[in-house]
Amino acid sequence: MSLVGWLLLGNLIVGAILAAIIFALRPESYESIWKRYLREVSHRVWSNEMPVAVVTNNVSEKMMLKTLPEGYVIVRRMTYGEELERSQIATKFTMGAQVGSKDFAGELDVQTAKVALWDFSHLVIEHNLTDANDTLLNFKNATDVNRLDVTVGKEIGQIIDDFNAVAETPEVKNS
Repeated sequence: MSLVGWLLLGNLIVGAILAAIIFALRPESYESIWKRYLREVSHRVWSNEMPVAVVTNNVSEKMMLKTLPEGYVIVRRMTYGEELERSQIATKFTMGAQVGSKDFAGELDVQTAKVALWDFSHLVIEHNLTDANDTLLNFKNATDVNRLDVTVGKEIGQIIDDFNAVAETPEVKNS
């Protein structure tokens, strides 16, 4: 039996078990549950629909801040192109040598401040954070980001990182 056949058989067995459980909980007939399940499984297995590979659900819910209980942020997920742009901003590597010498010099510059400013300006889409004069902070302005309390800034940065983290599973990990 082919792999598709085994997968379909496994889905059918799981479906039968689920249908029996649902039948015990709902007054719906077993036959209608089974038909609906088969329709859904066969649609998933045999449809010619192409999988969507672009970011579609990219906005987080309102994330309440622990360091500022009445404050919140809403962040969005990066696209792959933005991740590449962010990575390019993050590090700068220069290498050089003096003429006639075998000595090489290298410099690695990790630009965390630029990355944090990029994150705040591009990925925070809504917030309710103000300054002492009740003026809404503009995260596209580096001065406003730099004025944030350190604990609030770190928490927002962590929210951005957590929302944009990629799961390190064997299927996703690059080798």
